Amino acid sequence: MSRIKMWGLAIVAGWLMSAGVGWSADAPATATVLGKLHHANQKEISMGKLAQKNGKSRPVKDYGRTLVKDHMAADKKVAALAKQENIDLAANTPAMNDADMASLPVDADFDAKFAKAMLDDHEQAINELSSARDGTRDAKLRDLIDELLPTLRSHRDTAKRLVESGSTRASL
Repeated sequence: MSRIKMWGLAIVAGWLMSAGVGWSADAPATATVLGKLHHANQKEISMGKLAQKNGKSRPVKDYGRTLVKDHMAADKKVAALAKQENIDLAANTPAMNDADMASLPVDADFDAKFAKAMLDDHEQAINELSSARDGTRDAKLRDLIDELLPTLRSHRDTAKRLVESGSTRASL
């Protein structure tokens, strides 16, 4: 290979690396991503149970039931990948705190506040997981994220419909 071609390849490789394409030195660790996923799943399961208990409308109670079912299934997949990759999931999961559990008063506006909180949570989760998927070098993690994203988008879309619905008094 000629010197010019070698230098050209080196310049292109350097450009790709500096532009964040391909090999990123700050790729998210699989353990960190799985810990965050586990944390998010536990939070959404709790929020789903809260909606089933305190929701005023049938759509919010049904959405709560869906959240519990889907996030429990997702968490089993997260735990399975952690086990497969010998990752201590508990050690990599951020602790729950008061900020994680939105203090939603049980009042006439519970449904609207719940729907808005779920819309915001799922938007954030989709953005973070999309970034993690694009940055990881772990093919199994990428596959898991690709498998989870459609469900999260569906949850986001349902929350958006609930927010826009007059039945949940979502004019916050």
